[in-house]
Amino acid sequence: MNFDKTWVDKWIEAVNQEPNCRHNGRHFDGSFSINADAARFTFHVRAGKIERLVEDGGPLEPSAFTLTAPKPVWEKLFAPDPEPMFHAIFAAIGSGNMTVEGDIQTLFQQMLTLSDWVIAGRALNGTSTLAADPAWPDSYQAVGRYVNVEVDGVKHKVFYFEAGDGIPVLCQHTAGNENRQWRHLLEDRELTQKYRFIAYDLPSHGKSDPPSSGDFFNKDLLLKSDWITKFVVALSAALELDRPIFLGCSIGGVIACHLAEKYPEQFRGLVGMAGAIPTHGFFHDWWINPNVNAAMMLPGVIDSVMAPGISKRDREINRMCQSTHPKTMRNDLYFWGEENADPQRAERIDPSKVPLYLYAGEYDFTCPPELIEQTAKSIGPEVHFEVLSGLGHFPMSENYALFRPTLVKTLAAIGDAELSREAAE
Repeated sequence: MNFDKTWVDKWIEAVNQEPNCRHNGRHFDGSFSINADAARFTFHVRAGKIERLVEDGGPLEPSAFTLTAPKPVWEKLFAPDPEPMFHAIFAAIGSGNMTVEGDIQTLFQQMLTLSDWVIAGRALNGTSTLAADPAWPDSYQAVGRYVNVEVDGVKHKVFYFEAGDGIPVLCQHTAGNENRQWRHLLEDRELTQKYRFIAYDLPSHGKSDPPSSGDFFNKDLLLKSDWITKFVVALSAALELDRPIFLGCSIGGVIACHLAEKYPEQFRGLVGMAGAIPTHGFFHDWWINPNVNAAMMLPGVIDSVMAPGISKRDREINRMCQSTHPKTMRNDLYFWGEENADPQRAERIDPSKVPLYLYAGEYDFTCPPELIEQTAKSIGPEVHFEVLSGLGHFPMSENYALFRPTLVKTLAAIGDAELSREAAE
């Protein structure tokens, strides 16, 4: 493709004809600009329809915000099968390949709309390669239950799904999310013959209630290392688990590292995806800004951290899973953006005490492979690090079939390490 006026005109026509763009963008009234080398395009939008395009309108042309990138970046963005870090506008911004200036609030308000526009533009350049929708099960084996978990004298009513029998595996969801992210794993009839998977909702997430004391709406219940590591250990005790495997993603990947530092003896293995030491950013008030509908913003953000080739069904569910209250999202990201900022934490982890596996999705700009690899090196050579090709921030939820071989291999390796430990004793 050639990102020029001719192509942009075709893109506008495609956007205006695409039902998703009109539906999700119907409250978009305003303008924004794109800079591509010397070219500047200003889009004037009304009720989600691009009514007018101004080329090189000059400094007085109304524009809420401006996205600037070299022309090749725009062409990579609109490739049918884009390469990592060029698969979404927010990913390009976050990875330093694009800049944004102006009214950031409008950008956040229209994150989903712009994501849909990019998808419509890709269709002009060819057919994107998407995974097939996962098979629809005839029945379901996961069972939901509640358990009381007490941390620092405070009781929490915690909901969890479980499936299987055997070695216990605790499954931690991502920030502001819920245990539906583990839906494919919970229905894996082969793995559940050997493992008991327990996917829980943190307090104030999913079907778990807020803590029995405190006030969720009048107080920031910021997620902190001391509390979350105590919680995981207390949950294991409440369920009477014997040294479970911990499997976490995003903040769960960070939690895996913190558990390795504080409670390594409580686990037979720790697996972290999309988590590193340190992590930065994302703890801000956009999640709770009344001028930004977080429920409509987050699907666009989610698109920017997922691989573009996942199935339509998995994209739809991942967009929906981010349904926890916006305050909870912000509370969780305190752990990511502030509590986990100490780079020396990695040096305090003794990798000889518990097997630790760290995985990075190649499409994840929030915690890119090089950051997780550096974390593994800082902890020690015993830590296993691997890049997950074709996956982003949510490997288990984006494309389970692609992630599954790595999971099977990892669980088996932890089992082998446990046998070696028992033999040594």
